[in-house]
Amino acid sequence: MPQVRSSRFIRLLAAGAAGATAVAMFPAVSAQAGTSSINVSVKGGYNNTHSLGTATGTVTGTTGSTQASYSVTLCGQSTYPSASVTIQGGTATATHTVYYQNCETFTGDLVSSYGFTNVQVSVSGSTFYPGSQYTTYTKTKTVYF
Repeated sequence: MPQVRSSRFIRLLAAGAAGATAVAMFPAVSAQAGTSSINVSVKGGYNNTHSLGTATGTVTGTTGSTQASYSVTLCGQSTYPSASVTIQGGTATATHTVYYQNCETFTGDLVSSYGFTNVQVSVSGSTFYPGSQYTTYTKTKTVYF
């Protein structure tokens, strides 16, 4: 005697096939790139009251990716002879320098051998003030994207 299937089983089978078709129609969603602001200033000298350098800009990357891009404006202030910014993410590092009280914008890519989720931005500047001892000061911040 043949077995009669209930209509409930057929409806479940049809719904499952329709669901699988709907999922196959939508493309996979990839991670979105995030952009974060860079704003790091270093002070030094007597009681850390003299501005030596400032870096402002953005870093753009995708969490866990091996690459990020940056655009940073570095301005030297009361620094002698230069201010520098170092941007480090994963195994990648980029360093840029301006001399005296100049400002310059730098852009580039960080390409690491492994994925990363943030970058460290360090700004350094030097001064003889106070007195005659040459001292370099550094300020570092972590930026997440």
